[in-house]
Amino acid sequence: MWSKAPPATKEEAARIELAKVGPCMACLALTTQHLLAAWQVVYGCDYNHAKSGNIRRGHAFGFALCKWHHMRVPMEGKSFARMRATYGPSLLDGSRTFHETYGSDDDLIAQQTYINELRSAA
Repeated sequence: MWSKAPPATKEEAARIELAKVGPCMACLALTTQHLLAAWQVVYGCDYNHAKSGNIRRGHAFGFALCKWHHMRVPMEGKSFARMRATYGPSLLDGSRTFHETYGSDDDLIAQQTYINELRSAA
């Protein structure tokens, strides 16, 4: 598949890889709102590139999302209804609903940057 976007720089690739092995930013947002227990936060994620006007903003402008929050794929053995009740809406439920629940793209990007910095320092 061909893309107009340039390949990720070494720093951008490191950000993406660190995000993908870390926690889901939507799950963390629920945890900070006391709506999800810390042990329920999903690690091992997709990297969601934020967009502006339906165009990717670049590799540095993204954040980790678990399969549920990114593509509405339920965990094994859990129904859609149970996933929605426990983990809230997915990005596929609509951008407005998603961002009202978890914060703006810029909020989630900033949270990802902070989490990456904490994990790198550890």
